Parts: sequence; C-alpha cells; structure tokens
Amino acid sequence: MEGAVPPCSLILFCAAAVYTDIRSGRIPNSLNGIGFTCGLLISCLRGGTGGLAGSLAGSLLGLSILLVPFLLHMVGGGDAKFFAGAGAIVGWRVLWLSFLAGAAIGGVIGAALLMTRGGSLARLRQRLFLMRAGTRRTPGALIRPAGPGLRDIRMPYAVPLSLGLITIACINLFR
Repeated sequence: MEGAVPPCSLILFCAAAVYTDIRSGRIPNSLNGIGFTCGLLISCLRGGTGGLAGSLAGSLLGLSILLVPFLLHMVGGGDAKFFAGAGAIVGWRVLWLSFLAGAAIGGVIGAALLMTRGGSLARLRQRLFLMRAGTRRTPGALIRPAGPGLRDIRMPYAVPLSLGLITIACINLFR
C-alpha cells in the first residue's frame, strides 16, 4: 500500500460498508464487488502480475478468515465478502494483522454494548456466562444471548473490521 490511492480507496470502501451495515444491516454485493475490482485493478497497475497475485491472495485470505464464522452464523455473508474485497485492496500481508486488530476492537465494542444494556460489570459477567451457556444462532452479526430479560444486541461487524483495516494500513503507510 504505497502512495495515496490505495489508502483513499480503502477508506472510501470501508466508509461505504460501515454506512450501509449500520443503516440496513447488510453490505451489498455491488459494494463488495466494486471494492474487489478496484483492489485488483490498483494492484495490477502498481505491481503487474505480482501485484495481482498479492491482491488475489489477500482476497482469498479475507474470505477464508470469515468463512468459518459465516458457516457458524456468527457473521453475515456480506461481512465475509467485505473482508475479501478489503483483502484485494490491502493484500494478504496487511489483512491478517487488520483482522486481529478488528477482532480486538470488536471485542471491546461488544463488551461495551453488553455492559450498557446491563449497566454493571457484574451484569456483563452474567450475560457472558449466559451467552456461553446457551446462545441461539442467528444469521448475521446478531448477539442473542439466551436468558431472562436479555435483549438482542446487534453489532455491525463492518465497524470493527474497518477500524482494524484502516489502523493497520495507516501504520504500514508510515513505516
């Protein structure tokens, strides 16, 4: 990710994904296709066949990272395709660290969402225990803890994934 075009395209792609995920709970296939195509084109123009190979490897890694969570109904298909498109933009080297950063950010956001619904750390601990004991599986990134008085809590995964992507991409830009 050298120069200004890939960071700008990544930021625009992530911003559009976050907006649509927050607004509608979905990331459209058309947006994911545009991100994937732009990533391939930019990589091919900048690095030739080597750049294209890195972009395809990033896309494949992005899809494979979220494939198991998708199959377990922990994330939606749009999230998996979004990460594949982001992998095409940033390449495989940046993507893995971006996922780890996004997962950590998502954990913090998820804990904060659970805590704000319950109002205390003791309630958060109780909710986490009940979630582990009996979580109903639902499509998409919806946390539905089984237990008395626990409401559905929705967290659009595009938010932490995008924050992780942009953070790691910016760090790599200034290395």
